[in-house]
Amino acid sequence: MKKTSDLIWQDTQHQELFRIIDSLTTSDGRKALDQLKLYVSHHFSLEEEYMRKLDYPGTEAHIRSHRAFDEKVKAMLADQTFYDDSFAKDLSRFLTDWLNNHIMGIDKELETFILESERK
Repeated sequence: MKKTSDLIWQDTQHQELFRIIDSLTTSDGRKALDQLKLYVSHHFSLEEEYMRKLDYPGTEAHIRSHRAFDEKVKAMLADQTFYDDSFAKDLSRFLTDWLNNHIMGIDKELETFILESERK
């Protein structure tokens, strides 16, 4: 049986994602946005690799969720010709809402599977 400690990497990364999102409106937003893009890509890749190694049955749906997120963020950025406080707040709100829903929904399903799994 997996232990909660096996999921620390995921929780730690989620906390870092929220820290970066917070910095979108409190510091150099473009720099934070670049950090966010890199970090999300890294986090999604690790999570997807982990799901594949575990033969998680929800892998494809989870990956589709990640891709939909990527597409939405790209569309928001493509529609924006300048970075101002209003855009930063809208983007931050979207990202926070999406990540909260993702973490409390599809990521919780993965967590449950991991904790119930007898695989390493």
